[in-house]
Amino acid sequence: MSSDWDGYSTEECDLLALPNCSQEPVLPSEKEVIERLCDSGILSDVKVFEALKLSNRGLAIWPLPSGLAINSLGASAIALPWWKASHESGALLPSHYETAQIMQILQMEVDTRVLLIGPRGNWWTEILLRLGANEIHVVEANTERRRFLEMNWKDRGLDLLAINHGCRVTFHDADWLDINRMSDDGEVWDRILITGACDMMPTKLFKTLRKGGVGLVPISPDGSPAIKCITPELDGGLFVRTVTMWMVDPLNSRIQRRMFPNREQRGVFADIHGRSKVIDTSWNIPEQACLRDRAGPVRLLDAMDQIWNEMGLDVNEDEIDVQVADRLFRMGNVIHNIGMFDYAAEHFGASFHLHPSAEAATMIAWTYSIMGNDSEAMAWCRRAIETDPTLGDPWNDIGALMLSQGTVEGAMVWFRAAVQAERSLNPGHPWSNMARAHLMLKNHAAAFFAAQSAVNYLPEDHELQMLLDELGAELC
Repeated sequence: MSSDWDGYSTEECDLLALPNCSQEPVLPSEKEVIERLCDSGILSDVKVFEALKLSNRGLAIWPLPSGLAINSLGASAIALPWWKASHESGALLPSHYETAQIMQILQMEVDTRVLLIGPRGNWWTEILLRLGANEIHVVEANTERRRFLEMNWKDRGLDLLAINHGCRVTFHDADWLDINRMSDDGEVWDRILITGACDMMPTKLFKTLRKGGVGLVPISPDGSPAIKCITPELDGGLFVRTVTMWMVDPLNSRIQRRMFPNREQRGVFADIHGRSKVIDTSWNIPEQACLRDRAGPVRLLDAMDQIWNEMGLDVNEDEIDVQVADRLFRMGNVIHNIGMFDYAAEHFGASFHLHPSAEAATMIAWTYSIMGNDSEAMAWCRRAIETDPTLGDPWNDIGALMLSQGTVEGAMVWFRAAVQAERSLNPGHPWSNMARAHLMLKNHAAAFFAAQSAVNYLPEDHELQMLLDELGAELC
């Protein structure tokens, strides 16, 4: 029996007959991202909504390397560095999603006195200011980082904004954080926000909360930080509730020593110090950055981590633009699987425009297809093939679209091209589609062999296994 592709050539695929792209997905504005959070019900606090709209994550990120420009990068969901050493503990800016959650949990009010331990650039400090704080004390243990924050605060005119809002903002070293002094002097806080993970509850610090105050700290005795929300009780105790997981970096060891002044120090913070080692790599965002600063249930975080790692760009270069394009692509895939298709297409589009790849173009096409725009899906499949014809997925996706439109014979030539491609993100899909096409043409023997090849790649596809069993029984 001759195979379906004996003497076959991709010249049978009429690429020029496909439409050209009419839409170029790009990252939205930060305001649009915030409005989407509101529309989805994630952001319900009007004050937080307005404060986020007035702030700008993009202005808080570390400058991009010379010659590299990415429009609306601050609106993306990827972790972005606010500091030149992105591997350093607490050096990344959380996304709008995490920021909205944290700020809502804090329940900020007008004229609140805030203690912020471990700032995230000046972005969160600005948001707290806009939410009504009249006094913010920022604790940053690293001298160079603290000086940068102070200079950046003035350079961006945030010092004038603070004056206009009647808010005093002061930056401190870790030595200023004297818990015993605060307790002895009767110092009180309305809000305490700690953005790095502690291995135990800093109870004495939270005892300085005013009645009606709110404290927030990630606790990670077992390495998986959970957000603890602390409120004072009438009897002088503290009510602590666990909100959700928040995969933050460990809090600076010097700050932890100041928060636990009576604790035996030797060896306690060794692991934290090791994980916080500074590597001056600027925009060289770490490969495992997907979960850094992510908040959510354990199952969601595990799924995000799995999706992030299962598919990336097929590149070997170490250039920053390629790395950022890969991060945007991976995050687009995560968002796609969550069901936020518009936002996913925008991440894929940003990845493609930064570093054109067949993978990104294919995922844009797939997203348009799911949203019911088959013409644009076809066009982006064409763009993917024109970018790199060695990737089999866009060939398969064109065939799948044609098959759904009833053009069975026409679809078959694209499936044949897909299985002959040098590489594929999903090598079992064209074989599965080819089996379906052969069934529609009543070619049961050919359908059996195609399904058999598909099962080799998709052993857990129960429907495909049932089809193979049925076809095998018919041929016996």
